[in-house]
Amino acid sequence: MKAGTLTLCLPVVMITAQHNASALILPPLLDHLGYPVSAIGSLVSVAPVLALASRLPSGLVYRGHRARMLMVLSLLAMALSNFLYIFATRPLHVALVQALNGFAFGAATTIYFAFFVDALPRGANRHHAMGYYAGSLALGHSAGSLAVGYLADHLGYTASFQFGALVALIALALILLLAHPAPARTEEGAARGGPTRTVLESFRNLADPAVAAVVVVALFLNLLHQIGAVFLPLYGLAVGLTLTQIGAIRGFYSLCNAVTRPLIGPVVTRFGYQGLSLVGLPLHAGVMMLVPLFHGFAGLLVVFVLAGFLRAVVLVANTIGMVEDMDESRVPRGVASGIFNAAGDLGLILGPSFGGLVASVTGIALLFFVGPLAAALVFLLSLWGCGFVKPARRGRR
Repeated sequence: MKAGTLTLCLPVVMITAQHNASALILPPLLDHLGYPVSAIGSLVSVAPVLALASRLPSGLVYRGHRARMLMVLSLLAMALSNFLYIFATRPLHVALVQALNGFAFGAATTIYFAFFVDALPRGANRHHAMGYYAGSLALGHSAGSLAVGYLADHLGYTASFQFGALVALIALALILLLAHPAPARTEEGAARGGPTRTVLESFRNLADPAVAAVVVVALFLNLLHQIGAVFLPLYGLAVGLTLTQIGAIRGFYSLCNAVTRPLIGPVVTRFGYQGLSLVGLPLHAGVMMLVPLFHGFAGLLVVFVLAGFLRAVVLVANTIGMVEDMDESRVPRGVASGIFNAAGDLGLILGPSFGGLVASVTGIALLFFVGPLAAALVFLLSLWGCGFVKPARRGRR
């Protein structure tokens, strides 16, 4: 891996650190303000809804020469939204700030992922590159969780949101320093056909079982992730943990992701990305189901570290599947990035809403058993429904 490719991962770390800082603090803040758990889940879902809304437009307007300008605008909006969280206490205000943050985050990640793939040198090992990129996402989540949990306990919620705004501005500075126009091949490929034709042709490719499976895995992987991200703070506070300890659990969960993802590329090459996704996601759900058995810091840390490892395996395998199965000659890179990230956004939307609904019936503890179990079953049924799981494909790599 060339040093230049690793350098391109630095903005990813900052972008995800900012996003995770606000995501960790918002549920306990709303709980502190007296919001019911179902309302917390709904308000948290606003950000991924708007992130989803930003994916396709961002993919369509993406061009290598526009990437830096679009990223600057997105990161300025992210910094502003973190500052506005400080003043948002009413449901409408929280929803509006969440909407701004979600739309900006969705645009930034869609554009930068497309730019990252296009900026890879010709002949580069994409399996390794996707591992490094995915590891950078997790490293950002880890750093954001560790820092913001400590800040919230010792300096309060206001300082935590100010930290998120500062991190977004650091990401902006890195973009200005590191993001240079992508190779001309992106410009030429994206110019073929009008936007409507491009979108229709791209979505027709979802009928292919392998492509549909990539979308399904992204959806359910993020649904499971969001159940843990949103409701672990509430569960942890209920069993007597501090926000520092909760941030540490989330941080080590993400750190395990960060360490594991760059190493998974050779494993995916050896065993195949499709099989690892098919087996790994139900195992990830099974580990999440162990959460109600533990009430202490050490036990929950072990559970989430193991969950982080399995998430890393599935995420890298599925990211490689996106690059391999979405042919650039048929699906332009920006649109492919939008479709892939939009599927993940659906999981981020459904996770809090589904989790809040289940928790309102079962309580926070049993949510971690019922939610992942239901998700794993529907995941397998979805793969069967899209034609990916059937006897004729047993020998497929």
